Amino acid sequence: MKSANKTIVAAAFLVLAILLSACNEPNPLVVCGREWNPGSQIVADTASEFDLKDQLIVQLRYGTGFDFDALKITFFEGTLANKGAEIWSHEARVSDKMSSYTLQGKSKHSGYMTAREMTRHKTPGTVVIEFSANGKLLASKEITLVKNK
Repeated sequence: MKSANKTIVAAAFLVLAILLSACNEPNPLVVCGREWNPGSQIVADTASEFDLKDQLIVQLRYGTGFDFDALKITFFEGTLANKGAEIWSHEARVSDKMSSYTLQGKSKHSGYMTAREMTRHKTPGTVVIEFSANGKLLASKEITLVKNK
């Protein structure tokens, strides 16, 4: 009877360990928005459709501290299902103390970059934003650019 109890306890600990390790897995998410909340360090207004003249701020929320030291952000023409040519990419240094990375820039005119400036896309259409590290895709998001919505 004692060995059966030990087996049950060992199995319970194994199940608990698997459940706890699953909770620590990062769940990357790309969030795009028009507004930045500097107090909480998050993109406040999430959206998938932007007027070319709207501000655009892109954030990767990783969930845990980054377990890599370089993050690659790439913008592509097209959709998630049919990704086209690369528009531009940027590599950023990150650390295990960070759990998110925000891509925002100052506009030539005032405020943050517009969707046109950030995506370097001058006409309406769709753009794919990808975040990757060590050659592995972490998360991606498709956004639609429109004119005068």
